[in-house]
Amino acid sequence: MNKNRSLTAVDTGHPANQSVPMTRRLVLTSLAQGAALRAFSQSPPVASGLASREGPVPAGSLDVTAWEILGQGLDDGDVEHRKRAIAALGTIGPATKAVQMVEKGLQDKDTLVRQTAAASLGQMDAKEAIPHLRAALDDGPEVSFTAAKALWDLGDTSAREIFQQVIEGERKDTPGKMHSAMRDAKRRLRPAQLALMGAKEAAGVFGPASMGIDAVEEVMKESKKDSGAPGRTVAAGILAKDPDPYALTLLEWALGDNSSAVRVAVAKALGDRGNQDTIPKLAPLLTDNRHAVRYMAAASIIKLNLKRPA
Repeated sequence: MNKNRSLTAVDTGHPANQSVPMTRRLVLTSLAQGAALRAFSQSPPVASGLASREGPVPAGSLDVTAWEILGQGLDDGDVEHRKRAIAALGTIGPATKAVQMVEKGLQDKDTLVRQTAAASLGQMDAKEAIPHLRAALDDGPEVSFTAAKALWDLGDTSAREIFQQVIEGERKDTPGKMHSAMRDAKRRLRPAQLALMGAKEAAGVFGPASMGIDAVEEVMKESKKDSGAPGRTVAAGILAKDPDPYALTLLEWALGDNSSAVRVAVAKALGDRGNQDTIPKLAPLLTDNRHAVRYMAAASIIKLNLKRPA
């Protein structure tokens, strides 16, 4: 064996005159491996991307990620993101963590986000949120109206004054002058606020239940002439479930509302809340110039007659 044979030749079994090309190949391979290691070290952590996992992802990991996504939505700078995150949380139900996250939305700087939070808490049956919703009654008119509706859904009728004021609107011939005078002045609404109570957003959140698409469209049309009509329509449906005797008095009085959409809602409400003495008060609506009003008045009269004691 030639003692002068190069190390490369000994290690590889190739002649010494091939040592230079082999060394070059080893250097190039080493450089390529180093580049690959650097690229791998700079890539995002695999743990943060559940999609990169092999096999089924543990349910616990998905749960943590889901809460993080909703939390990011609540903190997003885009109002639409915050609204949609809150609406999504509202579908979870009265889970403590979800309720607490939605309650945070009541402090949002945007009115519609706060309104969405209030509506969601009512839909979640989140009774532990009642103190927060009561505090929201002192917010602007749109939010206070929504908070009052949420409280009503949760069985808290402490804000019935708001619905009574909404359905009274700006009319001066309300049936309860003494009753009105006794109201908490802090919650008395100015005419401009009463108009906001009937904003399109409020009607969109609640919708005049069971009135049909045509009736909803009618409310939207009339809101251009009478901005308080949608709010009065919603208030009528709420007062239909109010056991307070004044609610019945107010609904019967509201049969004379200038808005046909409100008259439809009031006639429907009286079919549920009225009694035999209500029937004669519904009778004039049988000749109303709007067919939707005539039909609903007729249905409510029949419904009340069916309740007549045998």
